[in-house]
Amino acid sequence: MSEEKQLELFKDNRDKDISSIDRLFRDVKRYRKSSEFKKKLDFYCGFPYLGVYNAALVEQQRPGARLVLTTKKWEELYNRKIKPNARPVIILMPFYPVDFLFDIADTRPIAKRVDDDENEAIEAIIHLHRVESTQDVSFYYDNMMKNLPKQGIYYSTEYITGSELQAEIRKDRTEKLHIQINRDYREEYSSYFAINVSIRANKTEQLASLFHELGHLFCQHIDCSWWEGRSYTKETKEFEAEIVSYLVCQRLGIRTKSVEYLSNYMEENEQIPPILIDFVFQAVDAIEQMAKSNMDVTKCLLYKKDRFFKEKVDNIKQQIKEKKEKEKRKTL
Repeated sequence: MSEEKQLELFKDNRDKDISSIDRLFRDVKRYRKSSEFKKKLDFYCGFPYLGVYNAALVEQQRPGARLVLTTKKWEELYNRKIKPNARPVIILMPFYPVDFLFDIADTRPIAKRVDDDENEAIEAIIHLHRVESTQDVSFYYDNMMKNLPKQGIYYSTEYITGSELQAEIRKDRTEKLHIQINRDYREEYSSYFAINVSIRANKTEQLASLFHELGHLFCQHIDCSWWEGRSYTKETKEFEAEIVSYLVCQRLGIRTKSVEYLSNYMEENEQIPPILIDFVFQAVDAIEQMAKSNMDVTKCLLYKKDRFFKEKVDNIKQQIKEKKEKEKRKTL
């Protein structure tokens, strides 16, 4: 299938149900040049405290931005105020329509000493903010292990691989998952997928491989009853998954070989393969949520896609609610 035909097919499939934010990134052609695409990825990695969609919104509005925060945070955290006539950057907010951020270039000290070097102060603030945004690898690893079963995924580190293939994801209904519903309840349920990672991989390498395989899952490369499969070439699937792994690793401060892979790819290829950036962003958002917190089971794929599991969880939650109400009545 020709590249033009692929792009036409991808757009036709996505046009059936595409949100307004997706439309901002639907025109793949603007991302096709490898060098420009890499610059965009690196920009998104520079704003790990924002969701990747919002990082992309910042890049569209202020391509040269270095650190964007609300007026309140500039004042409370760094004792800086917004310059007159500064132009805000608009981002999306959960439960609110939008929020307004300002780049560090649009701020100045509330109280400036004569001997202050403004450029040094700015560099120190940017460095401090980004160092504070990172966590230990073990923190992310532990959260991933808690969240994988809630996504219907069995995880194993017993994969015997060669030097190149570090992991695999496959459909698998045979494994038993132990899913923590809440602090007191754990449910056993059959898996939908299995991810196997190299037996020789350390935690950092495991995470990078895990993010790559989850990229395949959340980009919907795997045909299953939960969604319609996407008609992609192997090159496109691997590129999307590697972009997902690269973005998540870089934004979380995890150093991996994804950087080397992408740099080599960009040098060897003038253009990237046809991809849908909105699928990539959705995957990055989903994986970052898994890495940053022990997620509520109702926010995960198994609850959203398997109605029998949903019924089990809802029944458990109802029993917990009734038990609490009963205990409350006893104390009255």
